[in-house]
Amino acid sequence: MQKKQPRSLQVAAHVLSTIAGSAVLMNILVVPTALLLWKRHLRLEAVMTVGISWTSALVRKVIQGMVDRPRPSPLLVHITKQKRSESFPSGHVVASLDFWGWLFALGMILSKGTRPWQKGLLSLPALCVVLVGPSRIYLGDHWLTDVLGGYLFGGGWLSLSLRLYLALRNR
Repeated sequence: MQKKQPRSLQVAAHVLSTIAGSAVLMNILVVPTALLLWKRHLRLEAVMTVGISWTSALVRKVIQGMVDRPRPSPLLVHITKQKRSESFPSGHVVASLDFWGWLFALGMILSKGTRPWQKGLLSLPALCVVLVGPSRIYLGDHWLTDVLGGYLFGGGWLSLSLRLYLALRNR
Protein backbone atom coordinates (compact mmCIF):
# COMPACT_ATOMS: atom_id res chain seq x y z
CA MET A 1 0.00 0.00 0.00
CA GLN A 2 2.96 2.31 0.56
CA LYS A 3 5.15 1.45 -2.42
CA LYS A 4 4.38 4.58 -4.45
CA GLN A 5 3.30 7.67 -2.59
CA PRO A 6 2.27 10.50 -4.89
CA ARG A 7 2.16 13.81 -3.03
CA SER A 8 -1.51 14.34 -3.89
CA LEU A 9 -2.49 10.99 -2.37
CA GLN A 10 -0.48 11.77 0.76
CA VAL A 11 -2.26 15.10 1.15
CA ALA A 12 -5.65 13.45 0.57
CA ALA A 13 -4.88 10.80 3.20
CA HIS A 14 -3.87 13.49 5.72
CA VAL A 15 -7.02 15.51 5.05
CA LEU A 16 -9.19 12.41 5.34
CA SER A 17 -7.50 11.37 8.59
CA THR A 18 -8.12 14.83 10.00
CA ILE A 19 -11.74 15.10 8.89
CA ALA A 20 -12.76 11.52 9.47
CA GLY A 21 -11.05 10.51 12.63
CA SER A 22 -8.83 12.97 14.39
CA ALA A 23 -9.57 12.94 18.12
CA VAL A 24 -9.14 16.72 18.24
CA LEU A 25 -11.61 17.19 15.40
CA MET A 26 -14.05 14.78 17.01
CA ASN A 27 -13.99 16.89 20.16
CA ILE A 28 -14.50 20.00 18.05
CA LEU A 29 -17.50 18.45 16.26
CA VAL A 30 -19.14 16.50 19.08
CA VAL A 31 -20.34 19.42 21.21
CA PRO A 32 -21.67 21.60 18.34
CA THR A 33 -23.45 18.57 16.88
CA ALA A 34 -25.01 17.83 20.27
CA LEU A 35 -26.04 21.47 20.66
CA LEU A 36 -27.66 21.44 17.22
CA LEU A 37 -29.59 18.29 18.12
CA TRP A 38 -30.59 19.80 21.48
CA LYS A 39 -31.82 22.95 19.75
CA ARG A 40 -33.98 20.79 17.46
CA HIS A 41 -35.52 19.20 20.58
CA LEU A 42 -33.66 15.92 20.05
CA ARG A 43 -32.48 15.79 23.66
CA LEU A 44 -31.76 12.06 23.90
CA GLU A 45 -29.87 12.17 20.60
CA ALA A 46 -27.79 15.12 21.84
CA VAL A 47 -26.85 13.35 25.07
CA MET A 48 -26.07 10.13 23.19
CA THR A 49 -23.82 12.01 20.73
CA VAL A 50 -21.63 13.26 23.56
CA GLY A 51 -21.86 10.02 25.53
CA ILE A 52 -20.91 7.72 22.66
CA SER A 53 -17.93 9.79 21.54
CA TRP A 54 -16.47 10.50 24.94
CA THR A 55 -17.02 7.11 26.55
CA SER A 56 -15.57 5.27 23.56
CA ALA A 57 -12.51 7.54 23.69
CA LEU A 58 -12.08 6.84 27.41
CA VAL A 59 -12.43 3.06 27.06
CA ARG A 60 -10.15 3.08 23.99
CA LYS A 61 -7.43 4.88 25.97
CA VAL A 62 -7.67 2.26 28.73
CA ILE A 63 -7.36 -0.54 26.15
CA GLN A 64 -4.43 1.20 24.46
CA GLY A 65 -2.68 1.55 27.82
CA MET A 66 -3.21 -2.14 28.62
CA VAL A 67 -2.08 -3.38 25.19
CA ASP A 68 0.73 -0.78 24.89
CA ARG A 69 1.51 -1.72 21.29
CA PRO A 70 4.10 0.43 19.53
CA ARG A 71 3.40 2.13 16.23
CA PRO A 72 5.07 1.00 13.00
CA SER A 73 8.81 1.63 12.89
CA PRO A 74 10.37 3.96 10.30
CA LEU A 75 12.76 1.07 9.61
CA LEU A 76 9.86 -1.03 8.31
CA VAL A 77 7.42 1.41 6.69
CA HIS A 78 7.36 4.95 5.34
CA ILE A 79 6.02 7.22 8.08
CA THR A 80 4.82 10.71 7.22
CA LYS A 81 4.77 11.98 10.82
CA GLN A 82 6.15 10.14 13.85
CA LYS A 83 3.55 9.53 16.58
CA ARG A 84 4.34 8.69 20.20
CA SER A 85 1.04 7.28 21.46
CA GLU A 86 -0.02 3.64 21.58
CA SER A 87 -1.13 2.00 18.36
CA PHE A 88 -3.83 -0.58 19.14
CA PRO A 89 -6.69 -0.01 18.52
CA SER A 90 -6.51 2.89 16.07
CA GLY A 91 -7.99 5.93 17.78
CA HIS A 92 -8.84 7.59 14.46
CA VAL A 93 -10.81 4.55 13.35
CA VAL A 94 -12.64 4.23 16.68
CA ALA A 95 -13.47 7.96 16.77
CA SER A 96 -14.59 7.93 13.14
CA LEU A 97 -16.77 4.87 13.52
CA ASP A 98 -18.37 6.06 16.73
CA PHE A 99 -19.01 9.68 15.67
CA TRP A 100 -19.66 9.41 11.92
CA GLY A 101 -21.26 5.98 12.32
CA TRP A 102 -23.59 7.36 14.99
CA LEU A 103 -24.58 10.26 12.71
CA PHE A 104 -25.18 7.82 9.85
CA ALA A 105 -27.34 5.54 12.03
CA LEU A 106 -29.19 8.49 13.52
CA GLY A 107 -29.81 9.87 10.04
CA MET A 108 -31.23 6.53 8.91
CA ILE A 109 -33.48 6.32 11.97
CA LEU A 110 -34.73 9.90 11.74
CA SER A 111 -34.93 10.24 7.94
CA LYS A 112 -38.39 8.78 7.39
CA GLY A 113 -40.26 10.88 4.85
CA THR A 114 -37.22 12.79 3.60
CA ARG A 115 -36.27 13.27 -0.03
CA PRO A 116 -33.91 10.78 -1.71
CA TRP A 117 -31.13 13.36 -2.12
CA GLN A 118 -31.25 14.02 1.63
CA LYS A 119 -30.83 10.32 2.33
CA GLY A 120 -28.00 10.35 -0.21
CA LEU A 121 -26.13 12.80 2.02
CA LEU A 122 -25.83 9.98 4.54
CA SER A 123 -23.22 8.41 2.28
CA LEU A 124 -20.74 11.11 3.41
CA PRO A 125 -20.34 9.93 7.01
CA ALA A 126 -20.35 6.33 5.80
CA LEU A 127 -17.54 7.17 3.37
CA CYS A 128 -15.52 8.74 6.20
CA VAL A 129 -15.85 5.55 8.25
CA VAL A 130 -14.82 3.30 5.36
CA LEU A 131 -11.82 5.34 4.19
CA VAL A 132 -10.21 6.41 7.47
CA GLY A 133 -8.75 2.94 8.14
CA PRO A 134 -6.84 2.58 4.86
CA SER A 135 -5.62 6.18 5.20
CA ARG A 136 -4.06 5.36 8.60
CA ILE A 137 -2.17 2.42 7.11
CA TYR A 138 -1.14 4.42 4.04
CA LEU A 139 0.33 7.16 6.23
CA GLY A 140 2.33 4.60 8.20
CA ASP A 141 0.55 5.41 11.46
CA HIS A 142 -0.89 1.94 12.06
CA TRP A 143 -0.58 -1.72 11.24
CA LEU A 144 -3.53 -3.45 9.57
CA THR A 145 -4.36 -5.17 12.87
CA ASP A 146 -4.55 -1.78 14.66
CA VAL A 147 -7.10 -0.61 12.11
CA LEU A 148 -9.09 -3.85 12.23
CA GLY A 149 -9.08 -3.65 16.03
CA GLY A 150 -10.37 -0.08 15.77
CA TYR A 151 -13.20 -1.16 13.49
CA LEU A 152 -14.09 -4.06 15.80
CA PHE A 153 -14.00 -2.02 19.00
CA GLY A 154 -15.70 1.01 17.44
CA GLY A 155 -18.36 -1.16 15.81
CA GLY A 156 -19.02 -3.01 19.04
CA TRP A 157 -19.26 0.23 21.00
CA LEU A 158 -21.58 1.75 18.40
CA SER A 159 -23.78 -1.36 18.42
CA LEU A 160 -24.12 -1.26 22.22
CA SER A 161 -24.82 2.46 22.06
CA LEU A 162 -27.51 2.01 19.42
CA ARG A 163 -29.19 -0.70 21.50
CA LEU A 164 -29.19 1.64 24.49
CA TYR A 165 -30.52 4.51 22.36
CA LEU A 166 -33.36 2.44 20.89
CA ALA A 167 -34.30 1.09 24.32
CA LEU A 168 -34.39 4.60 25.81
CA ARG A 169 -36.20 6.03 22.79
CA ASN A 170 -38.92 3.39 22.91
CA ARG A 171 -39.51 3.78 26.65
